[in-house]
Amino acid sequence: MRGGDTGALGILYMRYAPSVSNFAYRFIRVREDVDDITHNIFCSLWENRESLKDIESLKAYLFQMTRNAIFKEFRHQQVVSEYESEVGNDGNENYYDGEKVVTTSDLLEMIDLMISNMPEPQRVAFRMSRYEHKTYAEIAEHLGVSQKTVQYYISQALAELRRLTEAMLIFTTLDSLNF
Repeated sequence: MRGGDTGALGILYMRYAPSVSNFAYRFIRVREDVDDITHNIFCSLWENRESLKDIESLKAYLFQMTRNAIFKEFRHQQVVSEYESEVGNDGNENYYDGEKVVTTSDLLEMIDLMISNMPEPQRVAFRMSRYEHKTYAEIAEHLGVSQKTVQYYISQALAELRRLTEAMLIFTTLDSLNF
């Protein structure tokens, strides 16, 4: 690919684009935005192909690019939302920062992002349960719902987090490719 072989890019795209797309979709639930993120990542990979010789792990590199793109999209959505609320109305990729593997801090960052994007009652119930060690009865009383509802909220939160970790495993179990 560094030599300009577009066929090599096509092979990388066919192999890794579904993983990048599935991971991004866990956070960005708009298919068009996910498709744009995926496309932009591989365009950036192609545009910077000559400077990628020091990459030790393609999967870690793609994970970092995807993670950065997700955070960039959330920041963009936040700016748009703030602008729209002030007005009253209803680019460049972040590149690999030198890390070679998916770290625990990456996982914790993505978990925190996923939790913060849960519906409020689910987020509150999950945080009270896992971080404050409250019982279902205490959470139910605080939220004004039944214990069964609390149990449902937490099971939904855990299912989402399970899907996240499964998606992240894609980046930790793929074979490294030399390109």
